[in-house]
Amino acid sequence: MRVEESIIIDRPAEEVFGFLSVRTNDPVWMASVTESEWLDPAAPMGVGRRGRMVMQAMGRREFLDEVTEYEPGRRIAHRSVAGPMVLHTACLAEPAGSGCRASVLYEPERLPGGVVGRLTAPLTARIVRRTFRADLARLKDILEAEAEVTR
Repeated sequence: MRVEESIIIDRPAEEVFGFLSVRTNDPVWMASVTESEWLDPAAPMGVGRRGRMVMQAMGRREFLDEVTEYEPGRRIAHRSVAGPMVLHTACLAEPAGSGCRASVLYEPERLPGGVVGRLTAPLTARIVRRTFRADLARLKDILEAEAEVTR
C-alpha cells in the first residue's frame, strides 16, 4: 500500500521545505503527531540522521526513524528503524508556478495483521489519505497565514 497526497501552497518551495524539515513543526501541522525531535539536534541534516516521533493514532505509538534521502530544499525521506511497524515516509516541496506543490508519502514495508491487514488495506489507505489531506490543508493555512503577516 502506498499513499501520496499533495497540495499547492502559495509560498516558495524553499520556504515550505524549510518548515517541513524542522522536526518540532511536525505536531503543528500533523494532527496525529504529539512529539517530534531529532535525536542529536546538533547533527548535520542529511542521510543517516535519526529522529523520534510520537503519534496518537489507535493508541500511542513511538517511532525512531532515519533519513534515507535528502535533497536540500526539495525532499526528505525517512525509514522507521524502531516502532510498531516499518514505515517509509517522505515530504517533498516542488516549485509549481509562483508557489509550491507540497507532497507527503506513506508506505509501510509490510502491512500488519497478516490476512486481516491485507483485507483492510483499502480502508486504511482511505483513512491515511483523508488524514494527509487535512494535514496538508493545515500546512497550507499556516504557511500562507505567515506570509500574510509578513506582507
